[in-house]
Amino acid sequence: MSTVGFSGVAVVTGASSGIGAAVARALAGAGAHVVLVARRIEPLSQVAEEVHSRGGRASVLAADLAAEGEPERVVAQTVELFGTPTALVHCAGVVRLAQVHELPPRHWELMIRLNLTVPYLLCHAALPYMRKNGGGTIVHIGSSITRETLSHTAGYAVSKQGLNVLSELVALENRDHGVRAVAICPGWVRTELSADPDELGVDAEELLTPEDVAETVLWAVTRPPRVSVGPVLHVSPTTSRAGTRASITRLTGDREE
Repeated sequence: MSTVGFSGVAVVTGASSGIGAAVARALAGAGAHVVLVARRIEPLSQVAEEVHSRGGRASVLAADLAAEGEPERVVAQTVELFGTPTALVHCAGVVRLAQVHELPPRHWELMIRLNLTVPYLLCHAALPYMRKNGGGTIVHIGSSITRETLSHTAGYAVSKQGLNVLSELVALENRDHGVRAVAICPGWVRTELSADPDELGVDAEELLTPEDVAETVLWAVTRPPRVSVGPVLHVSPTTSRAGTRASITRLTGDREE
């Protein structure tokens, strides 16, 4: 249970596993009513039950955010049922690795849609409520891939670079309305969907954990209203063996000339 207090409603997308689930647990532990959003109802319910068992508050809102109209519905339904979000944390995302000439257009479109267009739609729907309510914090989970240009990362890197710029613009345009925005860009995080560190010759203990990222999110949303952070924050493993370039190079088998 966190000792940092955070009241209000927090919408967390991608909350069924990994970073999203860890963020939901952290925010609920700090006192927020978390609205858990993802496609899969069963794992969402499991996260909600875990929150409830710890004395926290959680509600499940199943949605395929990549589908037309779903981001807008999530915001509208949250406001109707629970009130204006104090925090909106977008953790949902997708990655497909391939060189540009080999990347199927459908994979490009999916990454642009879920990693960039969906955050825009969520912001577009939530910002009027937050501005009217006097404030709030929007957090986008980005990626350290944005720090350098790496082969095989076309759609993912482009969408995450765009997400950084979106966060910067939301922060700039809404700072006088009490709304903060930040992109938190983690390096290699140990989750069920990430590459197996053992197969890539890296000690799993050297990787970030979902809880590391969640604690960073909690820190960002609990700064006093007078404090602006970011709007782009990088959180990386200490060792270069678990760095972004090293991990992508091992994963794709790509070698620089």
